[in-house]
Amino acid sequence: MTTMSNVAAEYRQAGYRASGLWTEDRIGDLVRSRAARYPDRELFCFEGRRVTYREFDGWTTAVAADLVRRGVRPGDRVLVQLPNCLEALVLQVAAFRIGAIDVPVVPIYREHEMRRILADCRPAAVVAAAELSPRRPAEEFDGLLAEMGHQPAVRYIVGDHRDGWEQVTADAGDGFELPEPLPASAPALLLYTSGTTSAPKGALLTGQALYAHMRNFQEALGAGQQTVTLAATPLSHLGGFIAGVIFPAFLGGRSIIMRGWKPDEAVSLIEDERVSLMMGATVFVSDLVERYERGLAPRHRLPTYACAGAAIPGALVDRAAEVGVSVVRAYGMTETAGVCAIAAATDPLDRRRDWDGRVLRGMEIQAVDDNRRLLPLGSQGELRIRGPQLLTRYTDQGLTESQIDEDGWFYPGDVGRVDRWGWVQMTGRSKDIVNRGGEKFSTMDIELALASHPDIESAAVTAVPDARLGEGVGAWLVLAPGVTWQGPEKLIAHLEQEKLAKQKIPTQWHVIAAIPRTAAGKIQKHLLARVDDVVVQ
Repeated sequence: MTTMSNVAAEYRQAGYRASGLWTEDRIGDLVRSRAARYPDRELFCFEGRRVTYREFDGWTTAVAADLVRRGVRPGDRVLVQLPNCLEALVLQVAAFRIGAIDVPVVPIYREHEMRRILADCRPAAVVAAAELSPRRPAEEFDGLLAEMGHQPAVRYIVGDHRDGWEQVTADAGDGFELPEPLPASAPALLLYTSGTTSAPKGALLTGQALYAHMRNFQEALGAGQQTVTLAATPLSHLGGFIAGVIFPAFLGGRSIIMRGWKPDEAVSLIEDERVSLMMGATVFVSDLVERYERGLAPRHRLPTYACAGAAIPGALVDRAAEVGVSVVRAYGMTETAGVCAIAAATDPLDRRRDWDGRVLRGMEIQAVDDNRRLLPLGSQGELRIRGPQLLTRYTDQGLTESQIDEDGWFYPGDVGRVDRWGWVQMTGRSKDIVNRGGEKFSTMDIELALASHPDIESAAVTAVPDARLGEGVGAWLVLAPGVTWQGPEKLIAHLEQEKLAKQKIPTQWHVIAAIPRTAAGKIQKHLLARVDDVVVQ
Protein backbone atom coordinates (compact mmCIF):
# COMPACT_ATOMS: atom_id res chain seq x y z
CA MET A 1 0.00 0.00 0.00
CA THR A 2 1.38 3.38 -1.02
CA THR A 3 1.06 6.10 1.61
CA MET A 4 1.87 9.79 1.61
CA SER A 5 4.81 9.01 3.92
CA ASN A 6 6.18 6.51 1.39
CA VAL A 7 5.81 9.00 -1.43
CA ALA A 8 7.53 11.71 0.59
CA ALA A 9 10.38 9.32 1.39
CA GLU A 10 10.79 8.51 -2.30
CA TYR A 11 11.04 12.22 -3.12
CA ARG A 12 13.67 12.73 -0.41
CA GLN A 13 15.67 9.78 -1.69
CA ALA A 14 15.47 11.12 -5.24
CA GLY A 15 17.02 14.30 -3.87
CA TYR A 16 19.86 12.33 -2.27
CA ARG A 17 20.59 10.72 -5.63
CA ALA A 18 20.34 13.99 -7.56
CA SER A 19 22.81 15.63 -5.18
CA GLY A 20 25.32 12.82 -5.62
CA LEU A 21 25.17 11.73 -1.98
CA TRP A 22 23.58 8.43 -2.95
CA THR A 23 25.08 6.49 -5.86
CA GLU A 24 25.32 2.87 -6.91
CA ASP A 25 28.89 2.63 -5.51
CA ARG A 26 29.22 -0.54 -3.44
CA ILE A 27 31.27 -0.44 -0.25
CA GLY A 28 32.60 -3.90 -1.12
CA ASP A 29 34.29 -2.45 -4.23
CA LEU A 30 36.01 0.47 -2.47
CA VAL A 31 39.44 -1.00 -1.72
CA ARG A 32 39.56 -3.04 -4.93
CA SER A 33 38.78 0.00 -7.13
CA ARG A 34 41.34 2.17 -5.36
CA ALA A 35 43.98 -0.56 -5.63
CA ALA A 36 43.41 -0.65 -9.38
CA ARG A 37 43.91 3.12 -9.54
CA TYR A 38 46.75 3.54 -7.00
CA PRO A 39 48.39 0.10 -6.72
CA ASP A 40 51.76 1.23 -5.36
CA ARG A 41 50.53 4.10 -3.21
CA GLU A 42 50.76 3.64 0.55
CA LEU A 43 47.37 3.09 2.15
CA PHE A 44 48.45 2.92 5.78
CA CYS A 45 51.38 2.50 8.13
CA PHE A 46 50.97 0.32 11.21
CA GLU A 47 53.82 0.13 13.71
CA GLY A 48 56.37 0.81 11.00
CA ARG A 49 54.87 -1.61 8.46
CA ARG A 50 53.86 0.27 5.30
CA VAL A 51 51.08 -1.35 3.30
CA THR A 52 50.21 -0.36 -0.26
CA TYR A 53 46.74 -0.39 -1.77
CA ARG A 54 47.66 -3.44 -3.89
CA GLU A 55 49.07 -5.36 -0.93
CA PHE A 56 46.03 -4.71 1.24
CA ASP A 57 43.64 -5.58 -1.58
CA GLY A 58 45.48 -8.86 -2.15
CA TRP A 59 45.24 -9.81 1.51
CA THR A 60 41.54 -8.92 1.81
CA THR A 61 40.76 -10.88 -1.36
CA ALA A 62 42.55 -13.94 0.06
CA VAL A 63 40.66 -13.73 3.35
CA ALA A 64 37.39 -13.16 1.49
CA ALA A 65 38.04 -16.36 -0.47
CA ASP A 66 38.75 -18.26 2.75
CA LEU A 67 35.49 -17.01 4.29
CA VAL A 68 33.53 -18.28 1.29
CA ARG A 69 35.44 -21.57 1.23
CA ARG A 70 34.47 -22.16 4.85
CA GLY A 71 30.79 -21.50 4.26
CA VAL A 72 30.16 -17.77 4.76
CA ARG A 73 27.55 -16.51 2.29
CA PRO A 74 26.20 -13.11 1.16
CA GLY A 75 24.05 -11.58 3.89
CA ASP A 76 25.78 -13.60 6.64
CA ARG A 77 27.27 -11.72 9.56
CA VAL A 78 30.99 -11.59 10.29
CA LEU A 79 31.65 -10.53 13.88
CA VAL A 80 35.09 -9.01 14.49
CA GLN A 81 36.18 -8.29 18.06
CA LEU A 82 39.89 -7.54 18.00
CA PRO A 83 42.34 -5.05 19.47
CA ASN A 84 44.06 -2.81 16.93
CA CYS A 85 45.86 -5.09 14.50
CA LEU A 86 45.95 -5.57 10.74
CA GLU A 87 43.52 -8.49 10.94
CA ALA A 88 40.87 -6.15 12.37
CA LEU A 89 40.94 -4.20 9.10
CA VAL A 90 41.36 -7.16 6.77
CA LEU A 91 38.41 -9.19 8.07
CA GLN A 92 36.00 -6.25 7.94
CA VAL A 93 36.91 -5.28 4.38
CA ALA A 94 36.82 -8.97 3.37
CA ALA A 95 33.26 -9.20 4.71
CA PHE A 96 32.23 -6.26 2.52
CA ARG A 97 33.98 -7.88 -0.46
CA ILE A 98 31.79 -11.03 -0.42
CA GLY A 99 28.49 -9.36 0.40
CA ALA A 100 28.53 -10.33 4.09
CA ILE A 101 27.56 -7.91 6.86
CA ASP A 102 30.44 -6.57 8.92
CA VAL A 103 29.80 -6.62 12.70
CA PRO A 104 32.70 -4.86 14.48
CA VAL A 105 32.55 -4.99 18.29
CA VAL A 106 34.82 -3.02 20.61
CA PRO A 107 37.23 -5.25 22.57
CA ILE A 108 36.22 -3.79 25.95
CA TYR A 109 33.02 -5.86 25.84
CA ARG A 110 33.16 -9.05 27.88
CA GLU A 111 30.76 -11.96 28.40
CA HIS A 112 28.09 -9.74 29.95
CA GLU A 113 27.69 -7.69 26.76
CA MET A 114 28.76 -10.32 24.22
CA ARG A 115 26.09 -12.79 25.31
CA ARG A 116 23.42 -10.37 24.11
CA ILE A 117 25.24 -9.36 20.95
CA LEU A 118 25.86 -12.94 19.84
CA ALA A 119 22.25 -13.89 20.50
CA ASP A 120 21.06 -10.92 18.47
CA CYS A 121 23.29 -11.23 15.40
CA ARG A 122 24.02 -15.00 15.32
CA PRO A 123 27.18 -14.61 13.23
CA ALA A 124 28.39 -17.02 10.56
CA ALA A 125 31.98 -16.10 11.40
CA VAL A 126 33.58 -14.83 14.60
CA VAL A 127 37.04 -13.32 14.93
CA ALA A 128 38.71 -12.94 18.32
CA ALA A 129 42.09 -12.60 19.98
CA ALA A 130 43.66 -15.55 21.76
CA GLU A 131 44.70 -13.30 24.62
CA LEU A 132 43.87 -9.78 25.70
CA SER A 133 45.55 -9.51 29.07
CA PRO A 134 44.29 -10.74 31.46
CA ARG A 135 41.43 -12.16 29.35
CA ARG A 136 41.24 -14.94 26.76
CA PRO A 137 38.50 -13.72 24.40
CA ALA A 138 38.45 -16.78 22.11
CA GLU A 139 37.87 -18.98 25.14
CA GLU A 140 35.06 -16.63 26.23
CA PHE A 141 33.47 -16.97 22.77
CA ASP A 142 33.58 -20.76 22.97
CA GLY A 143 31.70 -20.71 26.25
CA LEU A 144 29.05 -18.28 25.04
CA LEU A 145 28.49 -20.01 21.71
CA ALA A 146 28.12 -23.38 23.45
CA GLU A 147 25.71 -21.83 25.93
CA MET A 148 23.44 -20.53 23.14
CA GLY A 149 23.85 -23.61 20.94
CA HIS A 150 25.13 -21.65 17.95
CA GLN A 151 27.81 -23.03 15.64
CA PRO A 152 29.39 -20.45 13.28
CA ALA A 153 30.75 -21.63 9.94
CA VAL A 154 34.23 -20.51 11.00
CA ARG A 155 36.06 -19.11 14.00
CA TYR A 156 39.26 -17.13 13.36
CA ILE A 157 41.81 -16.53 16.08
CA VAL A 158 44.55 -13.92 16.17
CA GLY A 159 47.50 -14.91 18.31
CA ASP A 160 47.97 -18.37 19.79
CA HIS A 161 46.44 -21.58 18.39
CA ARG A 162 43.22 -23.00 19.82
CA ASP A 163 41.27 -26.13 18.92
CA GLY A 164 38.36 -25.35 16.63
CA TRP A 165 39.77 -22.00 15.55
CA GLU A 166 41.51 -21.08 12.29
CA GLN A 167 44.37 -18.70 11.65
CA VAL A 168 43.75 -15.79 9.29
CA THR A 169 45.32 -16.85 6.00
CA ALA A 170 46.89 -14.88 3.16
CA ASP A 171 46.63 -17.80 0.71
CA ALA A 172 43.96 -16.92 -1.85
CA GLY A 173 44.12 -20.21 -3.75
CA ASP A 174 43.77 -20.44 -7.52
CA GLY A 175 40.72 -19.49 -9.55
CA PHE A 176 38.38 -19.04 -6.62
CA GLU A 177 35.39 -16.94 -7.70
CA LEU A 178 33.96 -14.58 -5.11
CA PRO A 179 30.32 -13.55 -4.85
CA GLU A 180 29.39 -9.95 -5.67
CA PRO A 181 29.36 -7.33 -2.90
CA LEU A 182 25.99 -6.20 -1.57
CA PRO A 183 24.13 -3.49 -3.51
CA ALA A 184 24.62 0.06 -2.26
CA SER A 185 21.12 0.14 -0.76
CA ALA A 186 21.55 -3.06 1.29
CA PRO A 187 22.66 -3.05 4.95
CA ALA A 188 26.39 -3.80 5.00
CA LEU A 189 27.33 -2.86 8.57
CA LEU A 190 25.80 -3.88 11.89
CA LEU A 191 26.98 -1.78 14.83
CA TYR A 192 26.13 -2.24 18.48
CA THR A 193 25.67 0.87 20.57
CA SER A 194 24.30 1.25 24.09
CA GLY A 195 21.36 3.53 24.70
CA THR A 196 18.62 3.99 27.26
CA THR A 197 18.35 0.27 27.96
CA SER A 198 21.04 -2.00 29.29
CA ALA A 199 21.10 -4.17 26.17
CA PRO A 200 23.33 -3.00 23.28
CA LYS A 201 21.29 -1.87 20.25
CA GLY A 202 22.09 -3.27 16.82
CA ALA A 203 22.00 -0.55 14.13
CA LEU A 204 22.05 -1.54 10.45
CA LEU A 205 23.74 0.85 8.00
CA THR A 206 23.81 0.62 4.22
CA GLY A 207 26.84 1.15 2.02
CA GLN A 208 25.20 4.25 0.57
CA ALA A 209 24.84 5.73 4.07
CA LEU A 210 28.58 5.22 4.62
CA TYR A 211 29.39 6.79 1.26
CA ALA A 212 27.10 9.75 1.98
CA HIS A 213 28.96 10.36 5.22
CA MET A 214 32.36 10.17 3.54
CA ARG A 215 31.32 12.58 0.80
CA ASN A 216 30.01 15.05 3.36
CA PHE A 217 33.02 14.59 5.62
CA GLN A 218 35.41 15.21 2.75
CA GLU A 219 33.62 18.41 1.74
CA ALA A 220 33.40 19.75 5.29
CA LEU A 221 37.08 19.16 6.04
CA GLY A 222 38.49 19.97 2.61
CA ALA A 223 40.18 16.56 2.65
CA GLY A 224 41.79 14.90 -0.36
CA GLN A 225 44.58 12.64 -1.56
CA GLN A 226 47.08 14.70 0.41
CA THR A 227 45.27 14.04 3.70
CA VAL A 228 47.15 11.92 6.25
CA THR A 229 44.89 10.60 9.02
CA LEU A 230 45.97 9.35 12.44
CA ALA A 231 43.78 6.49 13.72
CA ALA A 232 44.12 5.77 17.43
CA THR A 233 40.63 4.58 18.38
CA PRO A 234 39.55 0.90 18.22
CA LEU A 235 39.51 -0.48 14.67
CA SER A 236 36.63 -2.76 15.71
CA HIS A 237 34.49 0.36 16.01
CA LEU A 238 32.92 2.67 13.43
CA GLY A 239 35.20 5.64 14.20
CA GLY A 240 38.45 3.67 14.14
CA PHE A 241 37.50 1.62 11.07
CA ILE A 242 36.54 4.77 9.13
CA ALA A 243 39.71 6.64 10.17
CA GLY A 244 42.02 3.68 9.69
CA VAL A 245 41.07 2.47 6.23
CA ILE A 246 37.65 3.43 4.80
CA PHE A 247 38.03 7.23 4.70
CA PRO A 248 41.69 7.17 3.55
CA ALA A 249 40.79 4.69 0.79
CA PHE A 250 37.83 6.83 -0.23
CA LEU A 251 40.15 9.85 -0.52
CA GLY A 252 43.03 7.99 -2.12
CA GLY A 253 45.06 9.16 0.87
CA ARG A 254 46.79 7.31 3.68
CA SER A 255 46.55 6.73 7.40
CA ILE A 256 48.85 6.12 10.35
CA ILE A 257 47.40 3.51 12.69
CA MET A 258 48.30 3.12 16.36
CA ARG A 259 47.88 -0.12 18.32
CA GLY A 260 46.71 1.91 21.29
CA TRP A 261 46.71 5.49 22.49
CA LYS A 262 50.15 6.62 23.65
CA PRO A 263 50.27 10.43 23.64
CA ASP A 264 54.05 10.83 23.37
CA GLU A 265 54.18 8.35 20.52
CA ALA A 266 51.29 10.14 18.81
CA VAL A 267 53.13 13.46 18.98
CA SER A 268 56.13 11.88 17.24
CA LEU A 269 54.05 10.12 14.61
CA ILE A 270 52.13 13.30 13.80
CA GLU A 271 55.41 15.17 13.35
CA ASP A 272 57.31 12.49 11.43
CA GLU A 273 54.43 11.44 9.14
CA ARG A 274 53.05 14.97 8.63
CA VAL A 275 49.61 13.92 9.86
CA SER A 276 46.97 16.46 8.85
CA LEU A 277 43.76 15.10 10.41
CA MET A 278 42.69 13.23 13.49
CA MET A 279 39.20 12.50 14.78
CA GLY A 280 37.91 11.21 18.09
CA ALA A 281 36.85 12.16 21.59
CA THR A 282 38.13 14.86 23.94
CA VAL A 283 40.77 12.77 25.67
CA PHE A 284 43.05 12.56 22.63
CA VAL A 285 43.19 16.25 21.80
CA SER A 286 43.54 17.11 25.48
CA ASP A 287 46.66 14.94 25.71
CA LEU A 288 48.11 16.44 22.52
CA VAL A 289 47.52 20.03 23.60
CA GLU A 290 49.13 19.42 26.97
CA ARG A 291 52.28 18.20 25.21
CA TYR A 292 52.29 20.97 22.65
CA GLU A 293 52.08 23.48 25.48
CA ARG A 294 55.35 22.01 26.75
CA GLY A 295 56.97 22.80 23.41
CA LEU A 296 57.02 19.33 21.84
CA ALA A 297 56.96 18.81 18.05
CA PRO A 298 58.58 22.03 16.79
CA ARG A 299 58.56 21.00 13.10
CA HIS A 300 54.96 19.86 12.58
CA ARG A 301 51.85 19.74 14.78
CA LEU A 302 48.41 18.37 14.07
CA PRO A 303 46.54 21.11 12.17
CA THR A 304 42.95 19.81 12.48
CA TYR A 305 41.20 17.71 15.10
CA ALA A 306 37.54 16.73 14.58
CA CYS A 307 36.08 16.23 18.03
CA ALA A 308 32.93 14.19 18.46
CA GLY A 309 31.61 11.53 20.76
CA ALA A 310 32.19 13.42 24.03
CA ALA A 311 31.73 16.91 25.40
CA ILE A 312 34.70 19.23 24.91
CA PRO A 313 35.28 22.25 27.18
CA GLY A 314 35.47 25.61 25.43
CA ALA A 315 38.70 26.35 27.27
CA LEU A 316 40.33 23.35 25.59
CA VAL A 317 39.34 24.63 22.14
CA ASP A 318 40.99 27.96 23.05
CA ARG A 319 44.15 26.27 24.33
CA ALA A 320 44.35 24.16 21.19
CA ALA A 321 44.15 27.25 19.01
CA GLU A 322 47.02 28.82 20.92
CA VAL A 323 49.32 25.91 20.02
CA GLY A 324 48.20 25.75 16.39
CA VAL A 325 45.50 23.05 16.46
CA SER A 326 42.09 23.89 14.98
CA VAL A 327 39.54 21.87 16.91
CA VAL A 328 36.30 21.46 14.98
CA ARG A 329 33.43 20.23 17.09
CA ALA A 330 31.01 17.79 15.51
CA TYR A 331 27.70 16.14 16.31
CA GLY A 332 26.89 12.61 15.29
CA MET A 333 26.44 9.03 16.36
CA THR A 334 26.56 5.45 15.15
CA GLU A 335 23.05 5.75 13.73
CA THR A 336 24.13 8.55 11.36
CA ALA A 337 27.19 6.67 10.06
CA GLY A 338 29.41 9.23 11.79
CA VAL A 339 28.97 12.98 12.13
CA CYS A 340 25.91 14.74 10.74
CA ALA A 341 27.03 18.27 11.69
CA ILE A 342 30.57 19.64 11.85
CA ALA A 343 32.42 22.94 11.88
CA ALA A 344 35.24 23.85 9.50
CA ALA A 345 38.77 24.72 10.57
CA THR A 346 38.27 28.16 8.99
CA ASP A 347 35.16 28.95 11.07
CA PRO A 348 35.45 31.61 13.80
CA LEU A 349 36.86 30.36 17.08
CA ASP A 350 33.75 31.30 19.06
CA ARG A 351 31.61 29.16 16.77
CA ARG A 352 33.98 26.21 16.98
CA ARG A 353 34.10 26.60 20.76
CA ASP A 354 30.40 26.89 21.51
CA TRP A 355 28.58 25.04 18.73
CA ASP A 356 28.69 21.49 17.40
CA GLY A 357 28.95 22.34 13.72
CA ARG A 358 26.74 23.04 10.73
CA VAL A 359 24.22 20.48 9.48
CA LEU A 360 25.83 18.53 6.66
CA ARG A 361 24.49 18.53 3.10
CA GLY A 362 21.33 16.48 2.71
CA MET A 363 20.91 16.05 6.46
CA GLU A 364 18.05 17.60 8.43
CA ILE A 365 18.18 18.33 12.16
CA GLN A 366 15.27 19.96 13.98
CA ALA A 367 14.31 20.78 17.56
CA VAL A 368 10.80 19.73 18.63
CA ASP A 369 8.70 19.99 21.77
CA ASP A 370 7.42 17.17 23.97
CA ASN A 371 4.64 16.50 21.45
CA ARG A 372 7.18 16.37 18.58
CA ARG A 373 5.95 19.66 17.13
CA LEU A 374 8.54 21.77 15.35
CA LEU A 375 9.99 24.62 17.43
CA PRO A 376 11.18 27.99 16.05
CA LEU A 377 14.83 28.20 15.04
CA GLY A 378 17.04 28.87 18.05
CA SER A 379 14.64 27.23 20.51
CA GLN A 380 15.80 24.37 22.68
CA GLY A 381 14.06 21.04 22.37
CA GLU A 382 14.46 17.39 21.56
CA LEU A 383 16.57 16.93 18.44
CA ARG A 384 15.43 14.78 15.55
CA ILE A 385 17.45 13.79 12.49
CA ARG A 386 16.69 12.71 8.95
CA GLY A 387 18.87 12.25 5.89
CA PRO A 388 20.98 10.05 3.60
CA GLN A 389 23.38 8.97 6.36
CA LEU A 390 20.70 7.54 8.64
CA LEU A 391 20.52 3.91 9.72
CA THR A 392 18.03 1.66 7.95
CA ARG A 393 16.70 0.15 11.15
CA TYR A 394 17.62 -1.54 14.41
CA THR A 395 17.69 -5.31 14.69
CA ASP A 396 15.00 -4.86 17.36
CA GLN A 397 11.78 -3.87 15.57
CA GLY A 398 10.39 -2.34 18.75
CA LEU A 399 13.35 0.03 18.99
CA THR A 400 12.96 0.95 15.33
CA GLU A 401 9.32 1.86 15.87
CA SER A 402 10.04 3.85 19.03
CA GLN A 403 12.95 5.89 17.61
CA ILE A 404 12.08 6.32 13.90
CA ASP A 405 8.68 7.77 13.02
CA GLU A 406 6.62 7.23 9.88
CA ASP A 407 8.08 10.38 8.30
CA GLY A 408 11.63 9.05 8.62
CA TRP A 409 12.69 11.18 11.60
CA PHE A 410 15.13 9.56 14.02
CA TYR A 411 14.92 10.60 17.68
CA PRO A 412 18.28 9.94 19.39
CA GLY A 413 17.24 11.33 22.77
CA ASP A 414 19.47 14.44 22.60
CA VAL A 415 18.40 17.94 23.55
CA GLY A 416 19.64 21.03 21.75
CA ARG A 417 18.94 23.82 19.27
CA VAL A 418 19.49 24.71 15.62
CA ASP A 419 19.99 28.34 14.59
CA ARG A 420 19.04 30.17 11.37
CA TRP A 421 22.48 29.44 9.85
CA GLY A 422 22.14 25.69 10.34
CA TRP A 423 24.46 25.44 13.33
CA VAL A 424 23.65 22.77 15.90
CA GLN A 425 24.27 22.95 19.63
CA MET A 426 23.62 19.92 21.79
CA THR A 427 22.80 20.96 25.35
CA GLY A 428 22.01 17.67 27.04
CA ARG A 429 20.67 14.15 26.76
CA SER A 430 17.35 12.69 27.62
CA LYS A 431 18.99 9.28 27.41
CA ASP A 432 20.52 8.14 30.66
CA ILE A 433 23.95 7.03 29.49
CA VAL A 434 27.59 7.70 30.31
CA ASN A 435 29.87 8.91 27.51
CA ARG A 436 33.37 7.98 28.66
CA GLY A 437 35.93 9.16 26.15
CA GLY A 438 33.55 8.44 23.26
CA GLU A 439 32.41 5.01 24.52
CA LYS A 440 28.73 5.14 25.50
CA PHE A 441 26.99 2.76 27.85
CA SER A 442 23.81 2.55 29.87
CA THR A 443 23.76 3.44 33.56
CA MET A 444 20.95 0.93 34.06
CA ASP A 445 23.33 -1.91 33.31
CA ILE A 446 25.68 -0.80 36.11
CA GLU A 447 22.84 -0.11 38.54
CA LEU A 448 21.45 -3.60 38.12
CA ALA A 449 24.87 -5.15 38.70
CA LEU A 450 25.49 -3.05 41.84
CA ALA A 451 22.04 -3.74 43.25
CA SER A 452 22.61 -7.48 42.90
CA HIS A 453 25.24 -7.33 45.66
CA PRO A 454 23.82 -8.25 49.10
CA ASP A 455 25.45 -5.19 50.76
CA ILE A 456 23.45 -2.79 48.59
CA GLU A 457 19.84 -1.85 49.24
CA SER A 458 19.56 0.43 46.21
CA ALA A 459 21.87 2.11 43.72
CA ALA A 460 21.85 4.94 41.21
CA VAL A 461 24.52 5.64 38.61
CA THR A 462 25.13 8.85 36.68
CA ALA A 463 27.75 10.44 34.52
CA VAL A 464 30.18 12.60 36.48
CA PRO A 465 32.66 15.13 35.07
CA ASP A 466 36.09 13.78 34.16
CA ALA A 467 38.76 16.28 33.13
CA ARG A 468 40.46 13.87 30.74
CA LEU A 469 37.69 11.62 29.40
CA GLY A 470 34.78 14.07 29.45
CA GLU A 471 32.63 11.84 31.66
CA GLY A 472 33.21 9.13 34.21
CA VAL A 473 30.93 6.83 36.19
CA GLY A 474 29.57 7.92 39.57
CA ALA A 475 27.70 5.58 41.91
CA TRP A 476 25.28 6.61 44.67
CA LEU A 477 24.59 3.75 47.08
CA VAL A 478 22.21 3.03 49.94
CA LEU A 479 23.68 0.24 52.09
CA ALA A 480 21.65 -2.70 53.30
CA PRO A 481 20.73 -2.59 57.02
CA GLY A 482 23.65 -3.45 59.28
CA VAL A 483 26.31 -2.99 56.56
CA THR A 484 29.27 -0.69 57.25
CA TRP A 485 31.06 0.97 54.37
CA GLN A 486 34.62 -0.30 54.08
CA GLY A 487 35.43 1.15 50.69
CA PRO A 488 34.55 0.14 47.12
CA GLU A 489 36.93 -2.80 46.74
CA LYS A 490 34.29 -5.47 47.43
CA LEU A 491 31.88 -3.92 44.91
CA ILE A 492 34.58 -3.56 42.28
CA ALA A 493 35.35 -7.26 42.68
CA HIS A 494 31.64 -8.00 42.32
CA LEU A 495 31.39 -6.02 39.07
CA GLU A 496 34.45 -7.87 37.81
CA GLN A 497 32.73 -11.13 38.68
CA GLU A 498 29.68 -9.98 36.73
CA LYS A 499 32.02 -9.51 33.73
CA LEU A 500 31.12 -5.87 33.12
CA ALA A 501 33.47 -3.92 30.88
CA LYS A 502 36.11 -2.27 33.03
CA GLN A 503 35.13 1.14 31.65
CA LYS A 504 31.75 0.73 33.39
CA ILE A 505 33.24 0.39 36.87
CA PRO A 506 32.56 3.59 38.89
CA THR A 507 35.42 5.90 39.67
CA GLN A 508 33.43 8.00 42.13
CA TRP A 509 31.54 6.44 45.03
CA HIS A 510 28.92 8.05 47.30
CA VAL A 511 27.14 6.38 50.20
CA ILE A 512 23.89 8.17 51.01
CA ALA A 513 20.94 7.66 53.35
CA ALA A 514 18.28 7.61 50.62
CA ILE A 515 18.03 8.02 46.88
CA PRO A 516 15.69 10.87 45.86
CA ARG A 517 12.60 9.64 44.03
CA THR A 518 9.33 10.97 42.63
CA ALA A 519 6.00 10.01 44.13
CA ALA A 520 5.84 7.27 41.49
CA GLY A 521 9.21 5.90 42.65
CA LYS A 522 11.30 7.12 39.74
CA ILE A 523 14.85 8.12 40.67
CA GLN A 524 15.49 11.87 40.42
CA LYS A 525 19.06 11.73 39.28
CA HIS A 526 19.34 15.48 38.85
CA LEU A 527 19.01 15.78 42.65
CA LEU A 528 21.74 13.28 43.52
CA ALA A 529 24.50 15.88 43.51
CA ARG A 530 22.63 17.80 46.22
CA VAL A 531 22.26 14.83 48.56
CA ASP A 532 24.57 14.86 51.57
CA ASP A 533 26.91 11.90 51.59
CA VAL A 534 27.33 9.63 54.55
CA VAL A 535 30.66 8.59 53.03
CA VAL A 536 32.48 9.87 49.94
CA GLN A 537 35.27 8.03 48.18
